Amino acid sequence: MTFARGEVAASILAPHYDAVRDVFSDYVPEGEEEPLSRLKRTRLLVEESVRDSDRHYAGCRDDGLQIILAPAAAELPPATLIAIIAHEFGHAADFAYPGSWLFLSQGDPARWVDGVEGKRGTKLRSLWSERDDDQVEWTADSIVQTITGWKVGYCGRCMLQCFQGGQRRPAGLR
Repeated sequence: MTFARGEVAASILAPHYDAVRDVFSDYVPEGEEEPLSRLKRTRLLVEESVRDSDRHYAGCRDDGLQIILAPAAAELPPATLIAIIAHEFGHAADFAYPGSWLFLSQGDPARWVDGVEGKRGTKLRSLWSERDDDQVEWTADSIVQTITGWKVGYCGRCMLQCFQGGQRRPAGLR
């Protein structure tokens, strides 16, 4: 089997990416009147460099403005690809709206807290910036659950994101 590369991979990946982006950027958090329109600016880059291990097909820049997909992601089953892209948009929503999402615990949806004012809001933003890598990953999955209603699981030998079954993301998974 050969992997789709460059423009061919992008032509396969882009429609899935666009569909997931639309779901996330059109989402209106509870208590808000406007959708998460900053996510409309999140761009897709198809780049081989993100594939540095068997389980890495994607990444999100820490400002939420770019999601990188490896050309090899075009060879994944569509359901797996969509779960991976959704997870990356969970990161984009977290990074584009820093301190606006409250992660409660694995398996629970994240809660939008952007409207929190005063000392409490300052404390939440401070806690957001002090999270460890696992908390950042779990928050992305919780945001996906809030926005889509689907829990992200981890399936197969490489523990790729999935929506059907799987297990919770283990601590330390990279």
